[in-house]
Amino acid sequence: MAIKYKWLAGRLRELIPDYIENGINKLPTEQELCRRFKVSRQTARLALSLLEKEGLIEKKRGSGSYITGLTADPCANVIGILISDDSEYIYPGVINDIKGTLSQNGFSAKVYVTRNRIESEREILSGLLDTPPRGLIVEGSKSALPNPNVDLYRRLMKKGCAVVFLHNYYPALNDCMYVKDDNAGGSALLVKHLTGQGHTAIGGIFKSDDQQGPERFQGFVEAMRDACLPVPDERIGWFSSRDLDKLERFQDTGFLKRFVLESLESCTAVICYNDMIAYFLIKELKLAGYRLPDDMALTAFDNTYLSSSGILYFTTLTHRSHEMGNTAARMMVSKLKGSPAVPQEIPWRINLKESTSENMGLI
Repeated sequence: MAIKYKWLAGRLRELIPDYIENGINKLPTEQELCRRFKVSRQTARLALSLLEKEGLIEKKRGSGSYITGLTADPCANVIGILISDDSEYIYPGVINDIKGTLSQNGFSAKVYVTRNRIESEREILSGLLDTPPRGLIVEGSKSALPNPNVDLYRRLMKKGCAVVFLHNYYPALNDCMYVKDDNAGGSALLVKHLTGQGHTAIGGIFKSDDQQGPERFQGFVEAMRDACLPVPDERIGWFSSRDLDKLERFQDTGFLKRFVLESLESCTAVICYNDMIAYFLIKELKLAGYRLPDDMALTAFDNTYLSSSGILYFTTLTHRSHEMGNTAARMMVSKLKGSPAVPQEIPWRINLKESTSENMGLI
């Protein structure tokens, strides 16, 4: 009996990866195991109990035996998090949410910081090839551009490493799940709000080399078109990851100075790529002689501490608390369990502040 049930447990261990790959998150019933493997009910029960003790399955009374996505070796249940930063802006909160949800499901996490550099991303992925983690939650580097590291992702996936993208994704890896913002919808919300306040001359500044930037630009110009409002090319400003790095490290606002001088002269409102851009743009607008918020209504994505920094409370887009990180972690766990998962775009909500409204509140 002992040899028989251990043999059956071994066969099921071998089958679990196939079940997961085919989107099957539940093992056959005891009766089905008896019929398929020609064993007794007691042998099937003991085999399942052994897998449960190892953490590979979870028995649910009256329902069956479900795959946990874990391995028998706790040290191997690691999910890598590839992300632009781990100490600034929105990132510490997102990372903590991911870690918390993974921990609840028996996984640990290791963070790898790319600084949004394709070269750094490649170094990290190359280092993971020999001993791949169970999965990777990835914020793509310069995701608006073709990525030369897709080959490494493919190699890792062949070795059983699941990949879920966060905030963006690589179109070349169209078989990977992702959790991202509804960027076009967010810009449309801001345009609707600003036009409702009577603004018709609206500018925008967006990031050029990350997917979020072109998507936010697209939502902006399409919403303006639908409102029958023009968007002259000169009212649009673009910046790169290098510009943002200089801004964060040295407070180099050169590209924002140019944007104020070249793009905003005829505008009464502006949509900013994120809170950091809006925060530093306020300083440049004041230096240029603008009275805020009277001369310029400011809006931005993300609703971080910077949008309530004291120099001006500006209207932002926000998600529900902990939504992005928790959703990405749950998607990873579902993928590892073989449960169904679909790409998700998280909708934005408007958080009104003094830069565009006298009435503060959430709508």
